[in-house]
Amino acid sequence: MKKLIILFAILIFAGVGFAQTATVSGTAVTLKKNLSEDFVEFKLPSEVTNDVVEKSAQYYTDYFTVDFNDKTKIARVNLLNQDEQAKRVISRFLLSIGVRTVSFEAKDYTIMEFYSNFLE
Repeated sequence: MKKLIILFAILIFAGVGFAQTATVSGTAVTLKKNLSEDFVEFKLPSEVTNDVVEKSAQYYTDYFTVDFNDKTKIARVNLLNQDEQAKRVISRFLLSIGVRTVSFEAKDYTIMEFYSNFLE
């Protein structure tokens, strides 16, 4: 039983250790300004490729478009409108490309924490 608990703990820590993190630069004020201009930019992990972003983004064209620079790994999510649903779907997009956390203002947030704190 003790070995099972230790194995389970190792698997949890390994999963958290390999979780990919996207980064949003700037402050809450600049993020709010960008959202008022209908976009938000994420610096994606180096493992994310242009193909992955394009394949995932094609499912969300009713809500936003994504411009991705493969060299800088910056994904610009251009919202089609200020609908709350469009902002919520950004969470699905990030999950679909393998991102699990968002680093913003020197703190890591789960995707849902980032949505509820800054996008809602």
